[in-house]
Amino acid sequence: MLKRIFRYFYRLLYLKSGKGIKINNEDYNVSAYVARGINSVIDETPLKLLINLSRNAETVFDIGGNIGVIAVILAKKMQPGTTIYSFEPAPLSYQYLEDTARVQKGNARIITVNNAVSNNNEKLAFTNDGNSCTNHISTQQEEGTVLIDAITIDSFCEKSKVIPQVMKIDIEGAEYWALEGMQKTLKNNNCMVLVEIHGAFLTENHINGAMFGNIVDNIGYKVYNTKGEEIRGSEIMENACVILAKSKPDDAIFKIN
Repeated sequence: MLKRIFRYFYRLLYLKSGKGIKINNEDYNVSAYVARGINSVIDETPLKLLINLSRNAETVFDIGGNIGVIAVILAKKMQPGTTIYSFEPAPLSYQYLEDTARVQKGNARIITVNNAVSNNNEKLAFTNDGNSCTNHISTQQEEGTVLIDAITIDSFCEKSKVIPQVMKIDIEGAEYWALEGMQKTLKNNNCMVLVEIHGAFLTENHINGAMFGNIVDNIGYKVYNTKGEEIRGSEIMENACVILAKSKPDDAIFKIN
C-alpha cells in the first residue's frame, strides 16, 4: 500500500515536468521514469572528450542515445540555439530518451530519432532487454530480439538537410557499419567523430583493423587516441575510444583531467 501511495504522488509531482537530479554536482532535468537510476557521477574519458568537442558545435549527432543521459549533459554544455540529434532504436530506451528530451532544460534542443545507424537503410534484428543499457544489433532474428529500422547517416543528412560538426558513436559493436554508412558525409564535410570501440563484438563479426583503415583512407581522415596522438586507421581496434578528424583537433580538446 505504501509503495502505491509513493508511486501515485511521484507521478503526480514529476511525470509531466520531469525530475531534477545532480550529475557531477551539476543540476539536470530528466525523465522521471529513469531519474532514480542515473549515476550521480559520470567521469568517463569519452564523455569528457565529447564535451570538449561539442562546446562550439552548432549540430551534434548522438549515435547510441540510450535513455538520453549523454545528450542532456551535452545540451547544457553547448551554446544556446544549438541542436543534438539523438539516435536510439531500442523501444523502451527510446521512450525514455523522448521523455528526457521533452523535459530537459539545457541550451541545446534534443531531437530524437528512433533508428539504428548502420550501412544500409533496412530492417535489422535488435536485442530488446528493457533493463539493459547495452542492447545491440543482433546477427540474426531470434528470441528476445525485435526488428528495428536502420538508416545510414548519409541518407539521413541528405533527407534532413543537416550536417553535424561533431558525432559521437557508441553502439555496442556496430561502429564499423555506422562508419561505412557515413563515408560520403565525412568525405564532403569537416566533421569530428568520437567513436567508442567494442572490440570483442567486432572481432566476433569478422571486422579487423585493416577494414577500419580502409574507411579512414577512403574519407581522407586522420585518427587520434585519447591523448591526442595520431595513430593509423588499422590501429583503431587497439583502442577503447578514438577521434576521427580531417586535421588534429585543438590540443585543448584532449585536456580532460
